Amino acid sequence: MDKLAYHFNKKMKPAKTEGKYLYYYPCDSADNPDIWYGDRAYVVLEVSESEWETLFELDRLEYNNLHKYQRHTKHISGRDEDELSPNEQQRWIDKSEPLSDLVNERIDKKILYNNIPLQDRKVLSAIEKRDTQTEAASSLGFTQGYMSTALKRANRSIDNYIVETGTHTEIVWHCWNRFLEKGEMPYFLDVELEFVLRGLHFEMLPLFHWYYSVGELCRSILQFYLFENEKMDDKITEYLEAANEEDRVHFQEYYGDQPPIIGAVYLRLTKEMHRRQETHLHESDKFYTSIYATAEKIAKRLNVSVEEFINQRFYPYIAKWRNKRLRQFYKAYTGKKLPE
Repeated sequence: MDKLAYHFNKKMKPAKTEGKYLYYYPCDSADNPDIWYGDRAYVVLEVSESEWETLFELDRLEYNNLHKYQRHTKHISGRDEDELSPNEQQRWIDKSEPLSDLVNERIDKKILYNNIPLQDRKVLSAIEKRDTQTEAASSLGFTQGYMSTALKRANRSIDNYIVETGTHTEIVWHCWNRFLEKGEMPYFLDVELEFVLRGLHFEMLPLFHWYYSVGELCRSILQFYLFENEKMDDKITEYLEAANEEDRVHFQEYYGDQPPIIGAVYLRLTKEMHRRQETHLHESDKFYTSIYATAEKIAKRLNVSVEEFINQRFYPYIAKWRNKRLRQFYKAYTGKKLPE
């Protein structure tokens, strides 16, 4: 497996021909390569989206199998291992990730830090080494308020860098991981995602059974929302032209007056549901049971019932946080405070 070709292909670079993508394949100098990187030669092909998906899935399987082999057979350099942080060393010891991935992760982080302002870099580095913002602020001689502002600015720098350089999948996962860590996504995407979900609430119950986690559902919508926005009107037109009378009336009744994003996401999720049905996948209640099981664990720690936790703790907290994000969203786009 040629790692450089794998990482090029992972970027899913558009080709000159519309609707085509570049696929890099390692070759010998006698094979008339299209491009050289150092001493490595590659043939570069233009492939369709479906061809790219098939080829890259094969690449991914080979890449992961190679990592599994290296994890169990490759001699570990003490120098490389010593460079890992305690948390990274534990991940390697637990066999959850190969050393090569952890070293590459550290290299990627170094590249990222080198592409953001020096002051932001200092803030992120200090926070990584300390338990709290207060301790990090003290180590740099900053106030807590300045540290908080600098951290927000540093996170924006990271967001911008990943959006500019990352693959579609990397960008979606970055947004989702930021939401898990901070309860919010870059560029207020969490507010916009909530707007879409609220517009779909009449249709969501049957769809939930075909998505096995909140994360899978949200990432699926984000992928479509971020990277296929320009196709939404065409998708709706194609559907209405091909749909039977009952489905067409249903769509017009529920989504005719809604922004196109709502109807387009509904069609996308419904199409995925049908695809899973046709491939003999089974619906599941894991979407609900995983949420309930988590609420049950927290309620037990608090010594309250699940219903009490949800109604008295969870809902009020979500409402408070949501209102805060709405106010921030409104001010960011209008420059004014949201009217009470």
